[in-house]
Amino acid sequence: MSATVHGGWKLRGAALLAAVVAGVLVVLPGCAATPEATPTATASRAPETPTPTPDPYSGPLLFVGDELDAFALTPAEVADLLPSAPPATEVEDTLLQYSDGGGPEFTPAVCVLLIMEASMGSIGARTVPWVNADDTGMSGKQEILQFPSEDIAGSRMDDLVDTVEQCAQFDAQGAGTFAAVAAPETDGVRAFAGTLEMGSGQSAWRAHHGFAAVGNIIVHLWQPARDGSEFDAERAALLLRDRAGEAKTAFVEKLTATPPATPTPETADPAAPWSEWEMTAMGVGPLQLGMSREEALAAVPGTTAQAAGGTDTLVRLTSGDDASTLLLQFTDDGTTLAGITAGIANVQGDVEPDGADLPATGGVRIGAPVTEATAAFPEGTFIRIVSSGEYFYQSATRDGGIIRFRADRDAADPAAVITGVTVEDATLWPPLTIR
Repeated sequence: MSATVHGGWKLRGAALLAAVVAGVLVVLPGCAATPEATPTATASRAPETPTPTPDPYSGPLLFVGDELDAFALTPAEVADLLPSAPPATEVEDTLLQYSDGGGPEFTPAVCVLLIMEASMGSIGARTVPWVNADDTGMSGKQEILQFPSEDIAGSRMDDLVDTVEQCAQFDAQGAGTFAAVAAPETDGVRAFAGTLEMGSGQSAWRAHHGFAAVGNIIVHLWQPARDGSEFDAERAALLLRDRAGEAKTAFVEKLTATPPATPTPETADPAAPWSEWEMTAMGVGPLQLGMSREEALAAVPGTTAQAAGGTDTLVRLTSGDDASTLLLQFTDDGTTLAGITAGIANVQGDVEPDGADLPATGGVRIGAPVTEATAAFPEGTFIRIVSSGEYFYQSATRDGGIIRFRADRDAADPAAVITGVTVEDATLWPPLTIR
């Protein structure tokens, strides 16, 4: 099987040449006036310098926000690929996670990725859903997932690609198969698709899967297929691959015209009231993500620090006047500041926050409507985590930074209110381990 994609660059240029010739009439005395052309000097000016064509962007492929929309399949494409699926809708800025864990043990272990939520470890998303109202268990979707870095997404895709061969036959408290086809890699874009069948105990499962990856993006298409529906895995893999290639081309063109800016952290006065600090994807006030534990605990003199959540990775920092607290989250080895939360963090010891005493985030404070956060950070993702009953609106940066607004209800509800804000460096998260 092979596929060829043709494409190329076209450069257009233009040159402008102008000349002005003037003539004069000479009248000789005693004779009828006879027009006579008299040559004059040609007006001259310096030739215009053409605008140089910028070199194509060659930096990291770090998609963010609405750039993820370019990977989406249209409802017509979904209907053509999955005729038995319910009608798809347009792309949405939502992500639904169950995160309930559990399930049978797989051999080989990598095959668990075929039932694990692909969004685990992602920091932003767009979703194309198709919902069966009569049987929600037959609903499917395409998820376009932003990961913290190219390396993290690439490592995850390495494991996913391994399922094509290693999971052709597997065991998960019962025999299982994954009949899959990998598309030829094109311009750094990898893709594959197939049908998973497995039996565990008294239950049986069948589903169609498709994956594609480029840069920091992994695309996952998924449709339950207990009805025995067929699936053209090769066509699905090629479609997902080619759409990702188109997204890459558009991304390079965009960043060629407007290269991404590199943000720099601002210096904050440690002695200033916490309400005057700003929460950004790089830190809070004088606390910068990536600091060592010692630097972080010494960054705000006069505070007290106390272990929280029964783990060495969480520390609750209390202001000198006991009016405000921040929850510091360190890496698993306890050495590096990876996240900071103001307000509710869903950790034992949380207290109702007063937004007036805590840092603002893009001018938005805890207690404000979530709509203020979506206005300040308009290209984020609405996230619902079913297992814990949590709702968030999350904004992510190109370099793996996160600003996550916790909501007291569905964050898309206009009445939703912000109860907490977390900033994190997701590149410091522990990697997903499956082997």
